[in-house]
Amino acid sequence: MIEERASMENRSTLRRAKSYPANKTLDDLRQKVHDLLNDRRAGRLELLRAEWVYDLALLTNDFRRWMQRLDQSFDRSH
Repeated sequence: MIEERASMENRSTLRRAKSYPANKTLDDLRQKVHDLLNDRRAGRLELLRAEWVYDLALLTNDFRRWMQRLDQSFDRSH
């Protein structure tokens, strides 16, 4: 019974993945990749570069959000 209660508490503290907040820069990069995919005249190198820039922006955003959570965990320790 005690183990079940502890297990339920652990499940309730798990965080669900959040969707990305609205971000004009990410939206613009995503739109550029989409436009290049639909443009038959776009070169592969141009599309590859746009996808790379978008992926890098997503990773940077994820790292920024992770650092914010990490900083918040230190603020709660007082």
